[in-house]
Amino acid sequence: MPKNLSLPQGVRDFTPERAEEIKKVEEFLLEEFARWGYRRIITPLFEYLETISSGLGEDFERKLMKFVDPSTGEVVALRPDITPQVGRLIASRLRDEIKPLRLCYNERVVRFEVKGSGKAREVFQVGCELAGIQSHEMDAEIIALSIKSLSKVGTKNLVLDIGHNGLLESLLAHTGNARTGIEDALKKKDQEALEQAVNGKRITKSVKEIILMLPQMYGNSEVLSKAKKYKLLRKYVQELEDVLAVIQEYNLNCSVNIDLGELRGFNYYSGVTFEILSPNNSNPLIRGGRYDNLIQKYGYDLPATGFAVDVEAVLNITKTHLENTPVHFVVIPKKDNLRRESIRLAEWLRSSGFKVVLDLKSDANLKKLRIKENSKSNSYGIILLETPHKIKLIEARGGVSKEFSDLEELLKGGI
Repeated sequence: MPKNLSLPQGVRDFTPERAEEIKKVEEFLLEEFARWGYRRIITPLFEYLETISSGLGEDFERKLMKFVDPSTGEVVALRPDITPQVGRLIASRLRDEIKPLRLCYNERVVRFEVKGSGKAREVFQVGCELAGIQSHEMDAEIIALSIKSLSKVGTKNLVLDIGHNGLLESLLAHTGNARTGIEDALKKKDQEALEQAVNGKRITKSVKEIILMLPQMYGNSEVLSKAKKYKLLRKYVQELEDVLAVIQEYNLNCSVNIDLGELRGFNYYSGVTFEILSPNNSNPLIRGGRYDNLIQKYGYDLPATGFAVDVEAVLNITKTHLENTPVHFVVIPKKDNLRRESIRLAEWLRSSGFKVVLDLKSDANLKKLRIKENSKSNSYGIILLETPHKIKLIEARGGVSKEFSDLEELLKGGI
C-alpha cells in the first residue's frame, strides 16, 4: 500500500454528488448547443507536441505538459485547450463539410501551473466553435448562444464584457521592443506602469496617446463614441457596433460592458473577444472570441469564432438549480433465498426508468442506515422483500409502511 495517498498539485477527486452536478451542467449546456444546430465532437487527450503547439499562443505553450511516448519515442503533449484540436480536425477531416461548421464538445484540459498558484491543472470545458464565415452575425450568434446556454442552467445577472483583440494588435504592432512592457501593464490595468512602458520609446504620438487611454476605455456605449475619434480605431469600433447591434436582436437578459484595453488570449484571438461574468463569481464563466488565423496554421484558411465554458465556475453559482437526482428505491431481501426475486424486482423497476440500489447482502444495521438515508432524500423509499408474495414499501417521506402481494400491485398502487 502506498504511504502517500495525497494527489499531485492541481488535481482533485470528485465525490458522487459533485460528479453528478458537473455532469448535469454539461448535459444542460450540450442540450442547448444541439438546439442551435451544434454537433458534438471528441478529440484526443494528447497529441504530438509539434501538432498541438502549432495552434497555441505563447501563454498556452508555457502551460503544456509534455512526455515521451514510450511506444514511439515521439514527444507528445496533453492538450491545454480544445480549440486548436478543433482547428486541426476541421483542416484534416472536415474540409468538405458544408460551411459554416457548428461544432461543440465537453472535455477536460490539462495545464501546467506554477506551484502555489492555486489554479487547477485539470479543467472541465464545454464549448462551441463556429467556423467558415467571417461576419458580425456569426460573432453575435456565438455570444448569444453563450448567454442563452448559461440562462438554461439557472445563472442570473450576467455581464457581457466585450472587446476587440484586432484593435489591440494594430496598436501594439507599432510599439517595437516596448510591446512586452505595454502588454504586462494592460493585463494589470496599471496606468503608471503603462506610462513607464511607453515613455522614451520610439512610438508615434498618436499611437502613444491611444495606448495611454486604453485603461479608461471601459464602460457603456459611450466608450465606442470616444474611440471613434481616433482614426486608427474606427474600423474595429465599427465591427464592435455591428456585433452589438445583432446581439440586441436576440433580447438577451444581460448587462454589457465594453473594454477596449483588455487582453484576452492575445496570441490566440484576432477579432471580437468577450467574457461572460457574474457578480457571484470571481472568474469568468465563459471566454471566447474570433480566431481567424488559427485553422490556417493547420493548412486550411478558414475564419472561426467560439467560446469555452468553465464548468466549475458555472456550478459555483447554480448549485440550488442542479439538485442531485436521488436513487428512487433501495431493494433489500429479508433472506438469501430471495435473491432471485430481488434481482427480478430491481431489474423490473430499472426497466421502468427508476434508479434502484440492490442490497443483496444486508444486515439489520444496514437496513436502519438505508431507512435513515432515504428519509432525508427525495427517493420513494425502501422495498423489503420478505417472501416471494410479501413486499413491504417503507416510504421515504413520513416512514409510512405499505404491504403488497407482488410487484405489479406495488407499481400500480405504491408509487
